[in-house]
Parts: sequence; C-alpha cells; structure tokens
Amino acid sequence: MRKVFLYVLFISIILPGKIVHPQENPSEDRSLKYFNKTETGFSIGIGSFKTDVVNGIQKSVRNDEIVFTVQTVNGFKYMNKIGLGLSLGAEIWQNALLWPIYGYLSYDAKPAGNTFFANIYIGSAIGKRNATSFYQEGKGAFALSIGIGYKMKLSKKLRFMYEVFYKYQALESSYNNILMDADSVVVTRKVDYTVPLNFAGLRLGICFP
Repeated sequence: MRKVFLYVLFISIILPGKIVHPQENPSEDRSLKYFNKTETGFSIGIGSFKTDVVNGIQKSVRNDEIVFTVQTVNGFKYMNKIGLGLSLGAEIWQNALLWPIYGYLSYDAKPAGNTFFANIYIGSAIGKRNATSFYQEGKGAFALSIGIGYKMKLSKKLRFMYEVFYKYQALESSYNNILMDADSVVVTRKVDYTVPLNFAGLRLGICFP
C-alpha cells in the first residue's frame, strides 16, 4: 500500500511538472500557436527591364517605381520559431495598384522575445500597372520576397519588428516590335512577355504574440 501511495504521489507531482515545463521553457514548446503580423513597407525599384524593339534593337527602361505596402499575415508558429501562414496586402506604386496574396514562411533565430529572424513570401499579385510613354500596361503575376530583420519584445503579447528585404515582381505585359523600311513604312507587331521587376526595401511591423 505504501508503494502505491508513493507511486501516486510521484505521478501527481512529477508528471504535471513535465507538462507545465514546456510552457516555461519556450525552446521546448512543440505546440502550434496562432500569430498575427501587420506591417507597412517602402521599397524602390532597382535595375532595368526591356521594352519596345525598333528595327531589331530592344530598348531598356530603368525601374524607377516607388512602392508603399500594407499587409497582414495570419498563421501558426511551431516551437516558437517556425512560422507558416497566409499574407494579404495592398501595394501602391507610382503607376500601379496591386493586391498581393502570399504564402508565408519564417524562422526565428531563437524563441526569446528579442531575436533575429528571416522570412520568405511566395505568391502572386492581382491588379494592373498603367501604361506610360515608355512601356505598355501590365497585370500582376508571380512575386517573391526574402527578408531578414530583428524583433523586440514590447509586452507579453506584442512584438515590434523591422526588416530589410528584396522583392521580385513579375508583370504580364507586351512590347511593340517596330519595323521601318526605306520608304518610311512602319509595321508594328505586339509581342506578349513577362516583365521582371526587382525592388529593395524596408518594413516595419508589429506581431501578436
């Protein structure tokens, strides 16, 4: 009887401690926890892209777009380090308005409140870019963003974060293939193509928890 009593006492004291312990030590917490991240960003175009072809010579235009972004990410975090979610947002360009939808994956260097992190967004954008005198209009397509940053604990359920990032945004558009002969006869043919646009930027945001 005494052995049974000691066994029950062991189970009632030690086992709850084992269950509670992962909550006290975030690095051992293997549960899934919901998180929300809301952020705003600013980015500028880098590089250039090809446009119209005139008599076999293709022109190039500098990517001078300036983009303001607001987006929110909802998902779940595993072991307080690996995050997986879905991002919805809006992007205001100089010559476009896009609505990006991304799958989101992140990794925190450590489960503590203050830590470095890296993330990747992969998805597509809905919306269009207006035409200018240099290029045709285009529609949003595949997009990819990779960032690294740092988050700081403001309270038990609130984090502030900032990051630098690179973004690739494809646009489905077209260019004119223009041929002029000796008699000044102009023949124009429209060709569909994918425009590769590159950006570099900064994001600021808050995260719960």
